[in-house]
Amino acid sequence: MNTSQQTPSKNRDLKFSVIIPAYNAEKTIERALESVLVQTYPAFEIIVVDDASKDSTREILETKYESRIKYLSKLFNVGSSVARNTGMDQASGDYIAFLDADDIWHPDKLMLLNTIISAKPGINLFYHPFTQEQIVNKRLPEDIVLYKLPFIKLLPGNIIATSCAIIANKPEYRFESTMRYTEDFDLWLRIGYKHKIYFITIPLTQIFRQFTSKGGISENKWKMRKGELKAYSRLVSLNPLFIFLLPFLWLTSLGKHLVKMVIDRKG
Repeated sequence: MNTSQQTPSKNRDLKFSVIIPAYNAEKTIERALESVLVQTYPAFEIIVVDDASKDSTREILETKYESRIKYLSKLFNVGSSVARNTGMDQASGDYIAFLDADDIWHPDKLMLLNTIISAKPGINLFYHPFTQEQIVNKRLPEDIVLYKLPFIKLLPGNIIATSCAIIANKPEYRFESTMRYTEDFDLWLRIGYKHKIYFITIPLTQIFRQFTSKGGISENKWKMRKGELKAYSRLVSLNPLFIFLLPFLWLTSLGKHLVKMVIDRKG
């Protein structure tokens, strides 16, 4: 599908619910929220779930954005899986677009999503790349191609950053609450097994921190790896025949971990 052939007059007015989990995000939450509030196609609703922050995150949200967001607060830190699920339970849009509190979007992201999904109804999981380069004033190409990602290409590892993912708002699409690591990969696998995955190659999210940087969840590489192994194990619930593929997936995952350990030591 070539999106340059679509015109705004042909588009449906889709409703996008934006879910932002926030934990001690006083330094970045305003930047993230502003990138949503300046969208050329307005978000239907913005739901921020404060995961028991200990800094001034709550004060910032309540004093500066109270009338423009739906603010939810957790008494105890529950992790991003439960925090996102809490927001999703309150979402009433057609689609859910995720954004982490330390990332931002291109101002035309929701406009482009509305064009793409309107032209291809029934999309359950859509994603795009991220960049660490400045994205706010980046001009988007007029000719954007929509691709399909075969499920088998998702199996080797998570290639979908949460801040780059959009899913249909369905009750069965929830993060596994027992997982604090790689819970997003687990959800993509479950959706992708039953439905086609679509993507474009245009970055629409700017990431300010490397996934493995100090302070990020991914800093603990072994816990991330165990999360990946658990996600693979849960495939059996989708189809018992995955039991025959599990040894290969596990060995491949552990092999990648060993290779990264060797590279890190040499570095």
